[in-house]
Amino acid sequence: MSRHQLSGSGDFEIEYVHSYYDAPVVEHFVAEKYGGFELVEVSSSSEAVIDYYELEGHKEAGDDLLRLVLDEPQRFETLPLIATEKGRRTLDVWNERFPLYARGGPQHLVIRVEEDTLFTEMHGLLDG
Repeated sequence: MSRHQLSGSGDFEIEYVHSYYDAPVVEHFVAEKYGGFELVEVSSSSEAVIDYYELEGHKEAGDDLLRLVLDEPQRFETLPLIATEKGRRTLDVWNERFPLYARGGPQHLVIRVEEDTLFTEMHGLLDG
């Protein structure tokens, strides 16, 4: 398990390469002070990736990424993910990057927030 202190704003991001569209994706989250967090924005260089999410919001053109700002943020208590070397999921907290994948196989991970701290728990899919 790893833990990361969040900024006062509670912002953090998960970046990866979309497996079907082979395009970069950034999911922008905001943590709530005492637990839980919300997905508030998705960015990608591919409009197809943005559409893949099937979320309501407005699109904005950025420097090199298209942003979808959600009309209604998606709330999570925990976020289970599979991280692979191909997708290269990476956590960005306070502009520090932490790879969530490992060489040698997929990783099952769970992200959660408790009192301004973000936790990631990782397990290889073959070792439980």
